[in-house]
Amino acid sequence: MSLVVVLSLVLALIAAGIAYLLVRRRAWVLLGVGLAVFAGTAVWLLMPVCVVIPPEDAARFDPPIEARTDTGLIGQRYFRKRGGSWYQCKTRIARAFFF
Repeated sequence: MSLVVVLSLVLALIAAGIAYLLVRRRAWVLLGVGLAVFAGTAVWLLMPVCVVIPPEDAARFDPPIEARTDTGLIGQRYFRKRGGSWYQCKTRIARAFFF
């Protein structure tokens, strides 16, 4: 998840820098706002969403869920164990289009 935080900070700084440069020239304000909205949307779509996997479903995984090392596009693990429960974590865009 730290990669997503770093990516969001970099995109926010880039958008802020571009917006600052473009606000000085009033004709370019709309472009700066558009870039900021685009960067914010990209960051929001790349944030992970984790859903609890019921224990009976986790027991049926083949290979076992403990042995899986699947990673997503930005390097995050799909399956995580937190507080004794297993979670499936995907980015918002992956969850929206690929279940």
